[in-house]
Formats: sequence, C-alpha cells, structure tokens
Amino acid sequence: MITPNRPEDVAEVRHRAPLTQLIHLMAEYQQLGAHRDTYLATPADDTFVRGCGIVAGTTATIGVICAAVGAWQGGVALLVIAALPVLLAFRRGILNRQNRAARIDLFDHGVTVYRSGQRVAGFRWDSTEVRQQMIPFHDTTAVSYYLALTGPGGVEASIDEEGFARARDWARAIQSAVTATQLPAAVDAIDNGDTVSFGDIGLSLDALHFQGESFPWENIQLIDARSGHIRLKLTGTWRSLAPVGTIPNFYIFNELAERLRLTPVG
Repeated sequence: MITPNRPEDVAEVRHRAPLTQLIHLMAEYQQLGAHRDTYLATPADDTFVRGCGIVAGTTATIGVICAAVGAWQGGVALLVIAALPVLLAFRRGILNRQNRAARIDLFDHGVTVYRSGQRVAGFRWDSTEVRQQMIPFHDTTAVSYYLALTGPGGVEASIDEEGFARARDWARAIQSAVTATQLPAAVDAIDNGDTVSFGDIGLSLDALHFQGESFPWENIQLIDARSGHIRLKLTGTWRSLAPVGTIPNFYIFNELAERLRLTPVG
C-alpha cells in the first residue's frame, strides 16, 4: 500500500485498495481529524424504469398490431417511439449503478466526497467555499438541496439530494461547520478595516459593495434572499444584486451583513 502525499496519489492506488481505506487516506492527507458520519447514495428508485418498460411494451404491442393489419407505416412509427422509453430506462439504470457507491464522509475538520469513477475529493472546513442554490428560511419551506464545494487548487465536488440520502442533515452539517470555522477570521478582517469578498459582493465596516457601487449600512433597511437573489431594501425600494447560488459561504455573508447593518460604525 502506498501512503499518499498528495491527492493524485490517492487516485493512483484507488484500484488497489477498498474505498473506505482511500477515503481515510485522503482524510489523513488533508488532516481532517476523526470520522464523524457517513451519508450514502440515495437508494435507486426503479419506478421510473418500470414505467418506461410499461410504456414501451404497450406502444410496441400496438405497433405490432398495426403492422399485422397492414398499417405498416403506423406500426413502424410506433415501434420507433417505443424505443425512446427503452433508451431512457437504460440511461437511468446506468446512473443508478454509478451512484450506488457514492458517499459523503464527515470528519472533525472537513469532508470527503466520492462518486463512482471519480477521485475521492477532500475539503477542509477552514478553506472550503460552499455555494448553495436555495437557502431555507423556515423549517416548513421546501428546499432542493444542492451544494457546490470548492477547495484550494481548484478541487471541486457537487452533492445533491438526488444522489445522496439524508440531504437536510449533510447540508446543515457542512454549512454549520464551514460557518463556525471561517466566521471568526472574517470578523477580524472587517474589524481591521479590510473588505471581505463573497463573489461580486464585498462587506466592509462602512458599506456593502457591489459592482462599483457602495451602499452605506445606515441606508440598508433589510437584506433578503428569498427570491433566489440577494436583495437590499434601500429607503423603501428593493435593489436586486447577485444570485444566491453565486455567493460563496452564504451563511457567513449573511451573519456579517446583519451584524454590520444592525450596528453600523458611526
């Protein structure tokens, strides 16, 4: 067994070691600490495949009947149509097999993500950017969980509720860990007079900055993201900024912005 010194080494030995061992090798390389939880792939739902089979079988049967009574053109057309759900079912079956081995592993200081045929990707809480397409504001709000993770060196992974079970749990765990780890440094940077950037939006002691414009905190009445965009309420008028999905570490951005809005520097 080769102990990896870099992520590429993990890929080189993946065919010679069990997946669990590769994950722990990556965790050791990234110094992720103790293992805390595992989230496996969402169980394959064969309803779609069965439905495709029923549609294809029914359409093909009608096509054969049409051909038998002399309606050759109609029969051939129906047989061609019957091939479409067969192809869709075949594609779904391939995706189900690919996702079967997928897993997310949480550690004290980070997370690993694995999808079949890909390298194990490792991310530390202190250096990871997380982008979430939809942000839940109430427990009753329906949310489609999709996270895009980016680490140093361009390491990327995307995880969603269609591929991984217990989406609400892993989404909250990842967002909470990244926020708790990186928020103190962001607070210190702003206190020291720096501007902290979140995509196209910057936050400083004096104002929120976006595309060359600055909005002083005393002029911002509310900050909202329920529409899928970051919006500011300025003296009764709403101003739409960047999409939520383009904001790295949204929860850190939101916490900082609310603190600065409610306690602006005089």
